[in-house]
Amino acid sequence: MQRVVHIFLVTCALLASSCAMAKAKVSERVVYYTSIDQHGDTLTLSGKVSVPEHPKGIILMPHYTIASNAEVPSTSSKSEMQYLRKDYVLIMPDYIGYGITRNRVHPYLRGDLTARNCVDMLLASGPVLDSMGVTLPKDSISIVGFSQGGATALWILKLIEEEYSQTIHVKGCYAGSGPYDVAATYDVAVAQDKVGMPMVIPMLIMGTSEAYDLNLSRELFFTPVLDKHYDDYVTSKEHSFTVLYFKMFHKKVSHWLTAYGADKTQPETRRMYEGFLRSSLVHYPIDNSVVGQEVICPEWRPKAPVYVFHSYRDPIVTFKCAEHLQRCWQNLPNVTYDFGNYGGHMQSMNMFFPRVKKQLKTAGAQR
Repeated sequence: MQRVVHIFLVTCALLASSCAMAKAKVSERVVYYTSIDQHGDTLTLSGKVSVPEHPKGIILMPHYTIASNAEVPSTSSKSEMQYLRKDYVLIMPDYIGYGITRNRVHPYLRGDLTARNCVDMLLASGPVLDSMGVTLPKDSISIVGFSQGGATALWILKLIEEEYSQTIHVKGCYAGSGPYDVAATYDVAVAQDKVGMPMVIPMLIMGTSEAYDLNLSRELFFTPVLDKHYDDYVTSKEHSFTVLYFKMFHKKVSHWLTAYGADKTQPETRRMYEGFLRSSLVHYPIDNSVVGQEVICPEWRPKAPVYVFHSYRDPIVTFKCAEHLQRCWQNLPNVTYDFGNYGGHMQSMNMFFPRVKKQLKTAGAQR
C-alpha cells in the first residue's frame, strides 16, 4: 500500500507541474535522427527538444524505465522532464524500441548502446536548437537521469569522455537511483524472491536477449501466467508504467520467473546472466554462485563533476548498485554521493530532481 501511495503522490506532483508548465512559454519539437542498433546497423530514432523562453543551460536527459509508447518524450510532456523544463533546454531521446521504432524490442539496460543513441541525438540537435533561437553553447551540457536514466547518464559521460572530449564539454553529470550493477539487481531479487516492479523481469530478460542476440526462449524463463500475458504487458506498449504496476501487482519473483530462470547454473540462464554482466557498468559478486564472480570496475574514471543519489530503502533498484559504484570509484574528489533514507524509488525521485535543480542553479551562479 505504501508504494501505491508513493506512485499516487508522484503522479499528482507531475500533473501539478504540468499545469504550471502550461503557463510557461516552452517550445517543443520532435526530432528524428540517425544512430545505430545493437548490430551496428543504422536506423532512425526519435526524441524531443524542449526550449523555455529564457534557458539557463542545456541538459541531455535520458529517461527512466517506461512501459507505454505514450510515455516517451516525443509523445508526452508528463514525465520527469517537468522538473527542469521551465528553466533548461532539454534534449530527450526516446530510445530504441519506442517512438518511431516502437515495433522493435527495447534492448533494456544495455547502457553503452543507449548512451550512443543519446549522444547521437545531442549531436543532431544543434541545427534544431539554432532554428528554435537557442544562443547557448551547443557543446556545453549537463547530463541528468533517474533510474534507468541514471545508469544511462553515466554511460553517456563515459562515452563522451572517451570519444568526444574534444567536441563536447560536460559541466556535470547527475545520476539518481541507477542500476549500475544490473547483475546485482537480479541476484538480490532472486535471493529475496521479491521484486519492487515486476514489469522489469520480462523487460530485462527479453531486452537482454535482444541486446546481445541471445535468442532466449520465453518458455524457459517465464511462468505460464507471465508467458500468457507477455504480449499484452510488454510487446503491445499500450500500458503505462503505473497501469502495469497494478496489472502485475504480485511481488514474488517466483510468481513470474521460473526456477530455471532463477538458477544461474542452467545453460541458458548463465547466458542471460552473462548478458547482465555486459550491461553492468560495475559489478561485485554478492553470492557464492560459480557464475558472476568476476569484478567489473572499468579503468575509466570520470573527469567531470558527478553527483550520485540513492535511497537506502529503494525496493526497485537495490542500493547495492550505488554501493558498488562507490566501491569502484573510491576517493574520487569530483564524485559526490548523496545517500540516505529517502523512501522508495518513486518517492525518492521527488527529492532527486529538486536537489539537482538547486545544484545546477548554484553551478550556474558560480560561473
